[in-house]
Amino acid sequence: MLSKKSIIILSSVIFIVVIATGGFYVYKKGYLNGAPQVSPGSILEPEKLLTFEIKNKNLTLDQANLFQDRFGETKESLQKNPDDFNQWLYLGVLKKGVGDYEGSRDVFLYAGQIRPQSSTPFANLADLYAYFLNEPQKAEAAIKKAIANDPNDYNFYISLADIYQYKFPNGGALYEQTMLEALQKFPDNPNLVSNLAAYYRQTNQVDKAIEYYEKLVRLAPGNETAKQDLEELRNK
Repeated sequence: MLSKKSIIILSSVIFIVVIATGGFYVYKKGYLNGAPQVSPGSILEPEKLLTFEIKNKNLTLDQANLFQDRFGETKESLQKNPDDFNQWLYLGVLKKGVGDYEGSRDVFLYAGQIRPQSSTPFANLADLYAYFLNEPQKAEAAIKKAIANDPNDYNFYISLADIYQYKFPNGGALYEQTMLEALQKFPDNPNLVSNLAAYYRQTNQVDKAIEYYEKLVRLAPGNETAKQDLEELRNK
């Protein structure tokens, strides 16, 4: 089994592939009860995924050529070893990088089919569905699958909360619920506390914001920005 890492990151034309995977375990509490399975409905054929179309017209010629070269190398690798999970993930990132979001989706769906216990394909699917394909319900299902596969990665809970906040009508309540449930599992995680404190501040829930900023300052005493935000709240 692959070592536990975080989600794939694509930065400009520099590619860093970091693989996340873990044992299959369903977090049986609150909003994760009955986390849906993510499936395209039929088994995707890998040979049909080994195509490449550059849809992002804003790429420079050098960038487009570099993407094309990386695809050629990845295709050759997958033709030699069709079960290379890392290369399938990399192909999904490449397709996303050139604006082929549907193609990227199909690759990550296939990666999820061949490694259904991995969190990485589903986390990538959630990002695609939420912010590129405008299918928030599918994004919710995908990130819940990632959480079910790896309930110990707090970043997935933040991703779910953000999907609710930014992609669901009146998603604030779901954002708050998700972050509170995440904090039950990770009570002293400063990133979760910080996000919830900022949410309460932005929504003018001053007493709650003060409560969580005070907790954040206790957890991260060197966070000067949190101290300033807390002081501003106390002076209201």
